[in-house]
Amino acid sequence: MITKVAITSQNRKTVTEHAGRCRNFYIYTIEKEEVKGKELLELSAEETLHATFHGESKSDKNIIFDVDILLTKGIGNGAIQKLANHNVACYKITETDPDTAIDKLINGVLEAVAPVSHKSDCGCGGDHHHHHGHDHGHHH
Repeated sequence: MITKVAITSQNRKTVTEHAGRCRNFYIYTIEKEEVKGKELLELSAEETLHATFHGESKSDKNIIFDVDILLTKGIGNGAIQKLANHNVACYKITETDPDTAIDKLINGVLEAVAPVSHKSDCGCGGDHHHHHGHDHGHHH
């Protein structure tokens, strides 16, 4: 079982925000809980997720759709949902080092800010948190 994981790294050093506009990604190939490969993927402006989702590219396919998981510091819920439609699980993470993030992912200890399920039909597009009967006066 081979898993492909893309990490947004616009500066090619750390995990960066703005996944939709990101043009530099590290693509990790993971097999049997081991990293078998790491490569830098450089996109043109036309190849970004933003361009694909907003009809600015020549194709409605995107190279990022080929990965299984996308890790990023920041991405909108709409983009997350569109990625989910292409079977890409997207997670917002706080980890800044790509190699560390992958290591934590493999070991099951990577903390995601907003894990998104494929069944989510929220579509709110915002980054607010949903409260379900919690006492709003206390922030945990």
